[in-house]
Amino acid sequence: MAMLLTIFALLLVSAMAIALLEAGTWETQLNDNHRNRVKAHFASVAGLEEVRERLTPGNPAPHFILGPTALPGGPGSVVYVLNPAGGSDVVAPTDPNNRYFDNELCRENFPGLGFASNTTCTQASSVPGVYAFLSSDAPFTGTPAALEYKWVRITLKSNSTLAPFYVNGGSGAATLNRQACYSGMNEMLPPPDYLACDQPPAGTSRIFKPVYILTSLAVTATGSRRMTQMEVAAIPPFIGSAAIDSQDHVTLNGQLTVNSYDYCSCSCTTDKQGNTTCTSRDGQTCDTSKYAIFSSSTVDKTNSSQNLISGQNPPVKENQAWPYDIPALIDMYRSMAAAVDVRNTPYNYVCSGSPLNCGTKSGQVFGVPPYFPPNPPENPAGPSNMAPQITYIPGNLQITGNTQGNGVLLVDGDLNISGGLQFYGLVIVKGVIKFSGGGSQSTNIYGQVLAGEESLVDSVLGGSANITFDACSLKQPLPPQPPQVISFRELY
Repeated sequence: MAMLLTIFALLLVSAMAIALLEAGTWETQLNDNHRNRVKAHFASVAGLEEVRERLTPGNPAPHFILGPTALPGGPGSVVYVLNPAGGSDVVAPTDPNNRYFDNELCRENFPGLGFASNTTCTQASSVPGVYAFLSSDAPFTGTPAALEYKWVRITLKSNSTLAPFYVNGGSGAATLNRQACYSGMNEMLPPPDYLACDQPPAGTSRIFKPVYILTSLAVTATGSRRMTQMEVAAIPPFIGSAAIDSQDHVTLNGQLTVNSYDYCSCSCTTDKQGNTTCTSRDGQTCDTSKYAIFSSSTVDKTNSSQNLISGQNPPVKENQAWPYDIPALIDMYRSMAAAVDVRNTPYNYVCSGSPLNCGTKSGQVFGVPPYFPPNPPENPAGPSNMAPQITYIPGNLQITGNTQGNGVLLVDGDLNISGGLQFYGLVIVKGVIKFSGGGSQSTNIYGQVLAGEESLVDSVLGGSANITFDACSLKQPLPPQPPQVISFRELY
Protein backbone atom coordinates (compact mmCIF):
# COMPACT_ATOMS: atom_id res chain seq x y z
CA MET A 1 0.00 0.00 0.00
CA ALA A 2 2.82 2.39 0.85
CA MET A 3 4.44 1.68 -2.53
CA LEU A 4 1.19 2.23 -4.38
CA LEU A 5 0.52 5.47 -2.54
CA THR A 6 4.05 6.65 -3.29
CA ILE A 7 3.70 5.80 -6.99
CA PHE A 8 0.31 7.54 -7.12
CA ALA A 9 1.78 10.61 -5.41
CA LEU A 10 4.69 10.66 -7.87
CA LEU A 11 2.27 10.41 -10.79
CA LEU A 12 0.18 13.26 -9.34
CA VAL A 13 3.23 15.44 -8.79
CA SER A 14 4.52 14.61 -12.28
CA ALA A 15 1.16 15.57 -13.81
CA MET A 16 1.18 18.83 -11.90
CA ALA A 17 4.75 19.54 -13.05
CA ILE A 18 3.84 18.81 -16.64
CA ALA A 19 0.77 21.06 -16.34
CA LEU A 20 2.89 23.85 -14.87
CA LEU A 21 5.43 23.49 -17.67
CA GLU A 22 2.65 23.54 -20.25
CA ALA A 23 1.05 26.61 -18.63
CA GLY A 24 4.44 28.33 -18.62
CA THR A 25 4.86 27.52 -22.30
CA TRP A 26 1.42 28.91 -23.08
CA GLU A 27 2.20 32.02 -21.03
CA THR A 28 5.46 32.46 -22.92
CA GLN A 29 3.70 32.06 -26.24
CA LEU A 30 0.99 34.51 -25.22
CA ASN A 31 3.64 37.01 -24.14
CA ASP A 32 5.49 36.52 -27.42
CA ASN A 33 2.30 37.05 -29.39
CA HIS A 34 1.45 40.18 -27.41
CA ARG A 35 4.99 41.51 -27.80
CA ASN A 36 4.92 40.91 -31.55
CA ARG A 37 1.54 42.58 -31.89
CA VAL A 38 2.70 45.59 -29.90
CA LYS A 39 5.90 45.68 -31.91
CA ALA A 40 3.89 45.63 -35.15
CA HIS A 41 1.56 48.33 -33.82
CA PHE A 42 4.37 50.75 -33.04
CA ALA A 43 6.15 49.91 -36.29
CA SER A 44 2.95 50.83 -38.14
CA VAL A 45 2.65 54.09 -36.17
CA ALA A 46 6.30 54.84 -36.92
CA GLY A 47 5.48 54.68 -40.62
CA LEU A 48 2.62 57.13 -40.16
CA GLU A 49 4.85 59.53 -38.25
CA GLU A 50 7.62 59.36 -40.84
CA VAL A 51 5.26 60.28 -43.64
CA ARG A 52 3.52 62.96 -41.56
CA GLU A 53 6.88 64.60 -40.89
CA ARG A 54 7.87 64.40 -44.55
CA LEU A 55 4.69 66.28 -45.49
CA THR A 56 6.06 69.33 -43.64
CA PRO A 57 6.42 72.33 -46.00
CA GLY A 58 9.98 73.51 -46.29
CA ASN A 59 11.55 70.06 -46.05
CA PRO A 60 14.37 69.63 -48.58
CA ALA A 61 13.96 67.34 -51.57
CA PRO A 62 13.78 64.37 -51.83
CA HIS A 63 12.80 64.11 -48.16
CA PHE A 64 9.77 66.34 -48.73
CA ILE A 65 6.58 64.62 -49.86
CA LEU A 66 3.89 66.57 -51.68
CA GLY A 67 0.52 64.98 -50.97
CA PRO A 68 -1.72 64.01 -53.89
CA THR A 69 -3.82 66.83 -55.31
CA ALA A 70 -6.63 64.69 -56.75
CA LEU A 71 -9.07 62.31 -55.12
CA PRO A 72 -8.27 58.63 -55.80
CA GLY A 73 -8.92 57.96 -59.45
CA GLY A 74 -6.85 60.86 -60.75
CA PRO A 75 -3.20 60.64 -61.83
CA GLY A 76 -0.86 59.90 -58.93
CA SER A 77 -3.75 60.06 -56.47
CA VAL A 78 -2.74 56.98 -54.43
CA VAL A 79 0.81 57.38 -53.15
CA TYR A 80 2.74 54.57 -51.45
CA VAL A 81 5.91 55.07 -49.42
CA LEU A 82 7.71 51.71 -49.43
CA ASN A 83 10.04 50.38 -46.71
CA PRO A 84 11.51 46.96 -47.64
CA ALA A 85 13.91 45.09 -45.37
CA GLY A 86 16.48 44.25 -48.05
CA GLY A 87 16.49 43.08 -51.65
CA SER A 88 14.66 39.84 -50.98
CA ASP A 89 11.83 41.65 -49.19
CA VAL A 90 9.67 42.74 -52.12
CA VAL A 91 7.03 45.27 -51.06
CA ALA A 92 4.35 45.51 -53.76
CA PRO A 93 1.06 46.79 -52.30
CA THR A 94 -0.67 46.72 -55.71
CA ASP A 95 0.20 43.07 -56.45
CA PRO A 96 -2.49 40.63 -55.19
CA ASN A 97 0.14 37.87 -55.02
CA ASN A 98 2.45 39.88 -52.77
CA ARG A 99 2.27 39.25 -49.02
CA TYR A 100 1.97 43.00 -48.48
CA PHE A 101 -0.90 43.55 -50.90
CA ASP A 102 -3.18 46.44 -49.91
CA ASN A 103 -6.55 44.75 -49.59
CA GLU A 104 -7.96 47.60 -47.47
CA LEU A 105 -8.18 50.29 -50.16
CA CYS A 106 -11.49 48.99 -51.53
CA ARG A 107 -13.16 49.54 -48.17
CA GLU A 108 -12.56 53.27 -48.36
CA ASN A 109 -15.18 53.93 -51.00
CA PHE A 110 -13.31 55.75 -53.75
CA PRO A 111 -15.50 55.28 -56.85
CA GLY A 112 -12.81 56.74 -59.08
CA LEU A 113 -10.72 53.59 -58.58
CA GLY A 114 -13.42 51.35 -60.07
CA PHE A 115 -13.77 49.07 -57.04
CA ALA A 116 -16.98 47.66 -55.65
CA SER A 117 -17.61 49.66 -52.50
CA ASN A 118 -16.83 48.39 -49.01
CA THR A 119 -15.33 45.05 -50.00
CA THR A 120 -11.95 43.42 -49.46
CA CYS A 121 -9.69 44.05 -52.44
CA THR A 122 -8.74 41.08 -54.59
CA GLN A 123 -6.92 43.12 -57.24
CA ALA A 124 -5.43 46.53 -57.86
CA SER A 125 -7.28 49.34 -59.59
CA SER A 126 -7.34 49.06 -63.36
CA VAL A 127 -7.58 52.84 -63.79
CA PRO A 128 -4.29 53.87 -65.42
CA GLY A 129 -1.83 56.14 -63.66
CA VAL A 130 -3.49 56.28 -60.22
CA TYR A 131 -0.55 54.80 -58.30
CA ALA A 132 2.68 56.55 -57.39
CA PHE A 133 5.56 55.06 -55.40
CA LEU A 134 8.17 56.66 -53.16
CA SER A 135 10.85 55.19 -50.93
CA SER A 136 11.21 55.55 -47.20
CA ASP A 137 14.29 57.42 -46.07
CA ALA A 138 14.09 56.26 -42.46
CA PRO A 139 17.30 54.85 -40.98
CA PHE A 140 18.20 51.33 -42.20
CA THR A 141 15.49 51.22 -44.86
CA GLY A 142 16.33 48.58 -47.45
CA THR A 143 18.29 46.53 -44.90
CA PRO A 144 17.34 43.72 -42.47
CA ALA A 145 17.44 46.33 -39.66
CA ALA A 146 14.64 48.42 -41.22
CA LEU A 147 11.60 49.29 -39.16
CA GLU A 148 8.95 46.66 -39.73
CA TYR A 149 6.31 48.80 -41.41
CA LYS A 150 6.14 47.90 -45.09
CA TRP A 151 4.25 50.76 -46.68
CA VAL A 152 2.29 53.89 -45.95
CA ARG A 153 -0.50 54.97 -48.29
CA ILE A 154 -1.41 58.65 -48.77
CA THR A 155 -4.81 59.64 -50.18
CA LEU A 156 -7.07 62.63 -49.98
CA LYS A 157 -10.25 62.21 -47.98
CA SER A 158 -13.70 62.76 -49.47
CA ASN A 159 -17.15 62.91 -47.92
CA SER A 160 -17.79 59.24 -48.66
CA THR A 161 -14.36 57.80 -47.84
CA LEU A 162 -15.45 56.32 -44.54
CA ALA A 163 -19.14 55.78 -45.30
CA PRO A 164 -21.49 55.55 -43.46
CA PHE A 165 -19.58 58.19 -41.44
CA TYR A 166 -19.87 61.37 -43.47
CA VAL A 167 -17.97 64.63 -43.00
CA ASN A 168 -21.16 66.70 -43.09
CA GLY A 169 -23.32 64.10 -41.38
CA GLY A 170 -25.24 63.18 -44.54
CA SER A 171 -24.93 61.29 -47.79
CA GLY A 172 -26.65 63.68 -50.16
CA ALA A 173 -25.74 63.03 -53.78
CA ALA A 174 -24.50 66.59 -54.26
CA THR A 175 -21.93 66.20 -51.47
CA LEU A 176 -20.69 62.66 -52.05
CA ASN A 177 -17.08 62.36 -53.17
CA ARG A 178 -16.41 66.02 -52.45
CA GLN A 179 -13.02 66.73 -50.97
CA ALA A 180 -12.88 66.95 -47.15
CA CYS A 181 -11.33 70.13 -45.75
CA TYR A 182 -9.95 71.20 -42.38
CA SER A 183 -10.96 74.56 -40.93
CA GLY A 184 -8.44 74.49 -38.09
CA MET A 185 -11.14 73.33 -35.69
CA ASN A 186 -13.07 70.62 -37.53
CA GLU A 187 -13.48 68.79 -40.83
CA MET A 188 -15.97 70.18 -43.30
CA LEU A 189 -16.87 70.24 -46.97
CA PRO A 190 -15.68 73.23 -48.96
CA PRO A 191 -18.36 75.82 -49.77
CA PRO A 192 -20.02 75.11 -53.14
CA ASP A 193 -18.15 77.89 -54.97
CA TYR A 194 -14.68 76.71 -53.88
CA LEU A 195 -12.65 74.91 -56.54
CA ALA A 196 -10.81 73.05 -53.76
CA CYS A 197 -10.17 73.47 -50.04
CA ASP A 198 -7.43 76.03 -50.57
CA GLN A 199 -8.82 77.60 -53.76
CA PRO A 200 -11.52 80.11 -52.76
CA PRO A 201 -13.42 82.15 -55.33
CA ALA A 202 -12.30 85.68 -56.11
CA GLY A 203 -13.12 88.15 -53.37
CA THR A 204 -13.07 85.50 -50.60
CA SER A 205 -10.18 85.52 -48.18
CA ARG A 206 -10.82 82.38 -46.11
CA ILE A 207 -9.04 79.20 -47.13
CA PHE A 208 -9.06 75.67 -45.74
CA LYS A 209 -6.62 72.77 -45.96
CA PRO A 210 -7.15 69.34 -47.53
CA VAL A 211 -7.45 66.31 -45.25
CA TYR A 212 -5.11 63.40 -46.00
CA ILE A 213 -5.64 59.82 -44.88
CA LEU A 214 -2.40 58.01 -44.03
CA THR A 215 -2.66 54.21 -43.82
CA SER A 216 0.27 52.09 -42.63
CA LEU A 217 0.86 48.32 -42.77
CA ALA A 218 3.46 46.65 -40.54
CA VAL A 219 4.42 42.96 -40.68
CA THR A 220 6.96 41.57 -38.23
CA ALA A 221 9.43 38.77 -38.90
CA THR A 222 7.14 36.44 -36.94
CA GLY A 223 4.15 37.32 -39.12
CA SER A 224 2.24 39.71 -36.85
CA ARG A 225 0.31 42.23 -38.94
CA ARG A 226 -1.07 45.58 -37.81
CA MET A 227 -2.64 48.36 -39.85
CA THR A 228 -3.15 51.85 -38.44
CA GLN A 229 -4.58 55.02 -39.93
CA MET A 230 -4.37 58.77 -39.34
CA GLU A 231 -6.24 61.72 -40.72
CA VAL A 232 -3.96 64.74 -40.94
CA ALA A 233 -4.15 68.27 -42.31
CA ALA A 234 -2.08 71.43 -42.24
CA ILE A 235 -3.44 74.18 -40.01
CA PRO A 236 -5.05 76.83 -42.20
CA PRO A 237 -4.74 80.52 -41.36
CA PHE A 238 -7.49 81.64 -39.02
CA ILE A 239 -9.72 84.20 -40.74
CA GLY A 240 -12.87 85.22 -38.91
CA SER A 241 -15.94 87.23 -39.77
CA ALA A 242 -14.70 90.71 -38.96
CA ALA A 243 -11.75 92.93 -38.20
CA ILE A 244 -12.80 92.50 -34.57
CA ASP A 245 -14.61 89.36 -33.38
CA SER A 246 -15.78 89.59 -29.77
CA GLN A 247 -17.62 87.06 -27.68
CA ASP A 248 -18.60 89.73 -25.16
CA HIS A 249 -20.25 93.12 -25.18
CA VAL A 250 -18.12 95.78 -26.95
CA THR A 251 -17.84 99.41 -25.90
CA LEU A 252 -16.19 101.85 -28.32
CA ASN A 253 -14.31 104.75 -26.79
CA GLY A 254 -11.86 107.41 -27.93
CA GLN A 255 -10.42 107.87 -31.40
CA LEU A 256 -10.97 104.60 -33.21
CA THR A 257 -10.93 103.49 -36.84
CA VAL A 258 -11.87 99.95 -37.82
CA ASN A 259 -11.64 99.13 -41.53
CA SER A 260 -12.87 95.68 -42.55
CA TYR A 261 -12.20 96.05 -46.27
CA ASP A 262 -9.45 93.50 -46.83
CA TYR A 263 -6.23 95.52 -47.10
CA CYS A 264 -4.74 92.58 -49.02
CA SER A 265 -7.19 92.99 -51.92
CA CYS A 266 -8.72 96.45 -51.44
CA SER A 267 -7.26 99.92 -51.91
CA CYS A 268 -9.03 102.54 -49.77
CA THR A 269 -8.85 106.35 -49.86
CA THR A 270 -10.51 108.86 -47.52
CA ASP A 271 -11.51 112.34 -48.70
CA LYS A 272 -11.51 115.56 -46.67
CA GLN A 273 -15.07 114.97 -45.54
CA GLY A 274 -14.06 111.62 -44.03
CA ASN A 275 -15.74 109.49 -46.70
CA THR A 276 -13.82 106.29 -47.49
CA THR A 277 -13.88 104.64 -50.91
CA CYS A 278 -12.40 101.18 -51.48
CA THR A 279 -11.65 99.55 -54.83
CA SER A 280 -9.96 96.36 -56.00
CA ARG A 281 -6.19 96.29 -56.16
CA ASP A 282 -4.57 95.39 -59.47
CA GLY A 283 -5.18 91.71 -60.23
CA GLN A 284 -7.37 91.30 -57.13
CA THR A 285 -11.06 91.25 -56.32
CA CYS A 286 -11.76 93.42 -53.29
CA ASP A 287 -13.07 91.29 -50.40
CA THR A 288 -15.98 93.23 -48.92
CA SER A 289 -17.47 90.33 -46.95
CA LYS A 290 -16.12 91.17 -43.49
CA TYR A 291 -17.83 93.20 -40.77
CA ALA A 292 -16.04 95.86 -38.79
CA ILE A 293 -17.20 94.19 -35.56
CA PHE A 294 -18.86 90.80 -35.07
CA SER A 295 -20.20 90.10 -31.59
CA SER A 296 -22.28 87.53 -29.77
CA SER A 297 -23.51 90.41 -27.61
CA THR A 298 -24.10 94.10 -28.35
CA VAL A 299 -21.87 96.95 -29.48
CA ASP A 300 -22.10 100.46 -28.01
CA LYS A 301 -20.78 103.39 -30.00
CA THR A 302 -20.27 106.40 -27.75
CA ASN A 303 -19.19 109.28 -30.02
CA SER A 304 -18.64 110.44 -33.59
CA SER A 305 -14.85 109.94 -33.46
CA GLN A 306 -15.30 106.24 -34.08
CA ASN A 307 -15.14 105.34 -37.74
CA LEU A 308 -16.34 101.87 -38.71
CA ILE A 309 -15.67 101.10 -42.38
CA SER A 310 -17.13 97.98 -43.94
CA GLY A 311 -18.50 96.59 -47.15
CA GLN A 312 -21.41 95.28 -45.08
CA ASN A 313 -24.37 97.39 -44.05
CA PRO A 314 -24.59 97.83 -41.14
CA PRO A 315 -20.85 97.43 -40.42
CA VAL A 316 -21.57 95.82 -37.04
CA LYS A 317 -23.12 92.36 -36.58
CA GLU A 318 -24.57 91.96 -33.09
CA ASN A 319 -26.19 89.17 -31.04
CA GLN A 320 -24.84 86.39 -33.21
CA ALA A 321 -24.18 82.74 -32.38
CA TRP A 322 -20.53 82.48 -31.42
CA PRO A 323 -18.73 80.17 -33.89
CA TYR A 324 -15.24 80.00 -32.34
CA ASP A 325 -13.63 78.03 -29.53
CA ILE A 326 -11.02 80.50 -28.32
CA PRO A 327 -9.37 78.23 -25.69
CA ALA A 328 -9.00 75.51 -28.33
CA LEU A 329 -7.51 78.01 -30.80
CA ILE A 330 -5.00 79.19 -28.21
CA ASP A 331 -4.07 75.59 -27.36
CA MET A 332 -3.66 74.74 -31.04
CA TYR A 333 -1.25 77.60 -31.72
CA ARG A 334 0.69 77.33 -28.47
CA SER A 335 1.31 73.61 -29.11
CA MET A 336 3.16 74.36 -32.33
CA ALA A 337 6.83 73.53 -32.16
CA ALA A 338 7.89 77.09 -32.96
CA ALA A 339 5.61 78.81 -30.41
CA VAL A 340 7.43 81.03 -27.92
CA ASP A 341 6.28 81.07 -24.28
CA VAL A 342 7.19 84.43 -22.74
CA ARG A 343 8.19 82.70 -19.49
CA ASN A 344 11.20 81.37 -21.37
CA THR A 345 14.19 83.05 -22.98
CA PRO A 346 14.46 85.76 -24.28
CA TYR A 347 11.50 87.27 -22.38
CA ASN A 348 11.74 85.51 -19.01
CA TYR A 349 8.39 86.82 -17.77
CA VAL A 350 7.41 85.99 -14.21
CA CYS A 351 3.67 85.28 -14.20
CA SER A 352 2.10 84.68 -10.81
CA GLY A 353 -1.13 84.84 -8.88
CA SER A 354 -4.55 83.44 -9.62
CA PRO A 355 -5.48 84.21 -12.29
CA LEU A 356 -1.96 84.45 -13.66
CA ASN A 357 -0.69 88.00 -14.11
CA CYS A 358 2.40 88.69 -16.20
CA GLY A 359 2.62 92.33 -15.16
CA THR A 360 3.23 95.50 -17.16
CA LYS A 361 5.69 95.55 -20.06
CA SER A 362 6.93 98.10 -22.58
CA GLY A 363 9.17 97.99 -25.61
CA GLN A 364 8.36 94.36 -26.36
CA VAL A 365 9.14 92.62 -29.66
CA PHE A 366 6.78 89.74 -30.43
CA GLY A 367 8.15 89.14 -33.93
CA VAL A 368 9.32 91.92 -36.24
CA PRO A 369 6.61 93.45 -38.48
CA PRO A 370 6.99 95.13 -41.88
CA TYR A 371 7.01 98.88 -42.25
CA PHE A 372 3.52 100.38 -41.80
CA PRO A 373 1.44 100.73 -43.86
CA PRO A 374 2.45 97.36 -45.36
CA ASN A 375 3.48 97.84 -48.97
CA PRO A 376 3.03 96.01 -51.26
CA PRO A 377 0.28 94.23 -49.31
CA GLU A 378 1.08 90.71 -50.53
CA ASN A 379 4.83 91.02 -49.85
CA PRO A 380 5.47 94.09 -47.70
CA ALA A 381 8.88 95.61 -47.22
CA GLY A 382 10.43 95.65 -43.78
CA PRO A 383 13.66 95.50 -41.82
CA SER A 384 16.17 92.78 -42.59
CA ASN A 385 15.16 90.84 -39.47
CA MET A 386 11.43 90.96 -40.26
CA ALA A 387 9.85 87.64 -39.25
CA PRO A 388 6.57 86.30 -37.85
CA GLN A 389 6.40 84.60 -34.47
CA ILE A 390 3.82 82.70 -32.45
CA THR A 391 3.92 84.33 -29.00
CA TYR A 392 2.13 82.78 -26.00
CA ILE A 393 1.36 84.85 -22.89
CA PRO A 394 -0.07 82.58 -20.16
CA GLY A 395 -1.99 85.25 -18.20
CA ASN A 396 -3.02 88.90 -18.00
CA LEU A 397 -0.68 91.47 -19.54
CA GLN A 398 -0.55 95.25 -19.78
CA ILE A 399 1.44 96.88 -22.58
CA THR A 400 2.48 100.48 -21.95
CA GLY A 401 4.13 101.48 -25.22
CA ASN A 402 6.71 100.97 -27.98
CA THR A 403 5.69 97.34 -28.54
CA GLN A 404 5.66 95.65 -31.92
CA GLY A 405 4.80 92.22 -33.19
CA ASN A 406 4.29 89.99 -36.20
CA GLY A 407 2.54 86.62 -36.55
CA VAL A 408 0.16 85.36 -33.85
CA LEU A 409 -0.15 86.89 -30.38
CA LEU A 410 -1.91 84.60 -27.86
CA VAL A 411 -3.01 86.02 -24.53
CA ASP A 412 -4.42 83.43 -22.11
CA GLY A 413 -6.07 86.14 -20.02
CA ASP A 414 -6.77 89.87 -20.39
CA LEU A 415 -4.77 92.28 -22.56
CA ASN A 416 -4.62 95.99 -21.76
CA ILE A 417 -2.86 98.13 -24.37
CA SER A 418 -2.33 101.49 -22.73
CA GLY A 419 0.32 102.67 -25.17
CA GLY A 420 1.51 102.12 -28.71
CA LEU A 421 1.35 98.72 -30.36
CA GLN A 422 2.28 98.00 -33.97
CA PHE A 423 1.15 94.48 -34.84
CA TYR A 424 0.96 92.59 -38.15
CA GLY A 425 -1.15 89.43 -37.91
CA LEU A 426 -3.63 87.77 -35.57
CA VAL A 427 -4.28 88.78 -31.96
CA ILE A 428 -6.25 86.24 -29.87
CA VAL A 429 -7.21 87.22 -26.32
CA LYS A 430 -9.02 84.71 -24.14
CA GLY A 431 -10.42 87.39 -21.87
CA VAL A 432 -10.88 91.14 -22.26
CA ILE A 433 -8.95 93.37 -24.62
CA LYS A 434 -8.67 97.09 -23.93
CA PHE A 435 -7.15 99.80 -26.09
CA SER A 436 -6.95 102.58 -23.54
CA GLY A 437 -4.44 104.84 -25.28
CA GLY A 438 -1.30 106.35 -23.84
CA GLY A 439 0.43 109.62 -24.61
CA SER A 440 1.13 110.35 -28.25
CA GLN A 441 1.48 106.69 -29.26
CA SER A 442 -1.29 105.03 -31.19
CA THR A 443 -2.13 101.38 -31.81
CA ASN A 444 -2.01 100.04 -35.35
CA ILE A 445 -3.03 96.49 -36.17
CA TYR A 446 -3.05 95.05 -39.69
CA GLY A 447 -4.74 91.69 -39.41
CA GLN A 448 -7.52 90.70 -37.04
CA VAL A 449 -8.46 90.80 -33.35
CA LEU A 450 -10.32 87.95 -31.65
CA ALA A 451 -11.52 88.53 -28.09
CA GLY A 452 -13.16 85.99 -25.80
CA GLU A 453 -15.11 86.07 -22.58
CA GLU A 454 -13.28 85.54 -19.34
CA SER A 455 -14.39 88.56 -17.30
CA LEU A 456 -17.44 90.61 -16.39
CA VAL A 457 -15.69 93.71 -17.74
CA ASP A 458 -16.75 94.65 -21.24
CA SER A 459 -14.28 94.73 -24.11
CA VAL A 460 -13.29 98.37 -24.55
CA LEU A 461 -11.87 99.54 -27.85
CA GLY A 462 -10.58 103.06 -27.64
CA GLY A 463 -7.65 105.33 -26.96
CA SER A 464 -6.18 106.01 -30.37
CA ALA A 465 -6.42 102.80 -32.38
CA ASN A 466 -6.50 101.83 -36.03
CA ILE A 467 -7.46 98.25 -36.81
CA THR A 468 -7.40 97.16 -40.45
CA PHE A 469 -8.45 93.71 -41.62
CA ASP A 470 -5.57 92.25 -43.67
CA ALA A 471 -5.79 88.70 -45.02
CA CYS A 472 -2.19 88.88 -46.28
CA SER A 473 -0.92 89.21 -42.70
CA LEU A 474 -3.12 86.30 -41.60
CA LYS A 475 -1.94 84.06 -44.44
CA GLN A 476 1.78 84.76 -44.11
CA PRO A 477 3.76 81.56 -43.58
CA LEU A 478 4.40 80.68 -39.97
CA PRO A 479 7.32 78.43 -38.99
CA PRO A 480 6.83 75.10 -40.81
CA GLN A 481 5.48 72.14 -38.88
CA PRO A 482 4.05 68.70 -39.72
CA PRO A 483 0.34 68.43 -40.46
CA GLN A 484 -1.88 68.21 -37.41
CA VAL A 485 -3.26 64.80 -36.40
CA ILE A 486 -7.05 65.07 -36.55
CA SER A 487 -7.84 61.45 -35.74
CA PHE A 488 -6.13 58.10 -35.24
CA ARG A 489 -7.50 54.57 -35.41
CA GLU A 490 -6.30 50.98 -35.57
CA LEU A 491 -7.85 48.99 -38.41
CA TYR A 492 -6.59 45.59 -37.21
